[in-house]
Amino acid sequence: MHKLLQQGLVLQLSALLLGAFILPVQARVISDLYEVVEPVSSRGSTDRVAAGSRGLERIFVRVTGDATIGNNPDLQPVLQKAQQFVQGYHYTSEDNQLYLHLSFDPQAVSRQVHQLGLPMWPNNRPGTLVWLAVDTLLHGRSVLREEDTPELFSVLEAMAIERGVPLDFPVMDLNDQRNMPLGALWAQDEQAAERAGLRYSPDATLMGRILQSSGHRWQADWLLVHGGRSYAFDSSGGSMEETALRGVNQMANVLARRYAVRPEGRDAQMGAIIIELTGVDSFADYVEALGYLRGLAQVSSTNLLSVEGDRMRIALAISVGLPNLRDTLALNHKLRADGDTIDLNGYRAPLGSADNPLRYRWD
Repeated sequence: MHKLLQQGLVLQLSALLLGAFILPVQARVISDLYEVVEPVSSRGSTDRVAAGSRGLERIFVRVTGDATIGNNPDLQPVLQKAQQFVQGYHYTSEDNQLYLHLSFDPQAVSRQVHQLGLPMWPNNRPGTLVWLAVDTLLHGRSVLREEDTPELFSVLEAMAIERGVPLDFPVMDLNDQRNMPLGALWAQDEQAAERAGLRYSPDATLMGRILQSSGHRWQADWLLVHGGRSYAFDSSGGSMEETALRGVNQMANVLARRYAVRPEGRDAQMGAIIIELTGVDSFADYVEALGYLRGLAQVSSTNLLSVEGDRMRIALAISVGLPNLRDTLALNHKLRADGDTIDLNGYRAPLGSADNPLRYRWD
């Protein structure tokens, strides 16, 4: 079994997969972003301290979105005192292997990220629907299905947990096969992916075509479609599993670059962005909508400007650019974007200004 599974990540899958089958492939708040499982040789303090250091490094990868964060020399002293960040721990055993389950303090980690000037990727993350096809030397081209290659999909799900990205796969029933035939998937047809994804309503779609080029060499082309943009990248490896894992890892890198709040944004004066919400029909809606905006990592402060009927206007002080804010707002499926306005002279006020606020409907 793949090394990732041997390290105990599979023990975290059950609860997440249950949610994955119930929930649509939409943005999710990752509740266990600060929990890891580490294999240990004993229950002794030496092994526990070493596992804590390894586990905290994995947490920093998740919360910053930077897979190479462990190479940052400023982080090394923090990792050496990892026990100060541990909220709780317990042990389990499976197949004669002892595992240490660690839970880290989110606030303490966030403070350290801020002090080190690292990017912070909020835990509300886009759900990605993954379509996979393979071309092998023995069997030719086919669509990859979970029931045919369960170990491949298990390690992909483990990587998704490791990077903190919600990942789901189509059921590949007759409906999926009709809407996303092998030819369209291999061609990475974005229109076919959009049609086939209607039943899943994903935030993002990843299409991968994996090719066996020799007995021990595999390569893959990937296309990530998200928020009106397409990102192409490739990966390679000594096995189909390794090649696919590297593809998912790169997908996480792309999403992190798009959504992580960069430290330089905190020092920049971005000015006030005006957002107008309609459909706020009750006090409960008002509290929920305002609480959501105030809780965004991209928003440093909020100022309620007016409430009129079901319409409210809020000024947001943001620490990111406007595109990043709009990308983040799009992840909340209770917010539906309304069109911008243009007056009869064709003049368009700057987006986010008082004359042309960001307009959303709260559903």
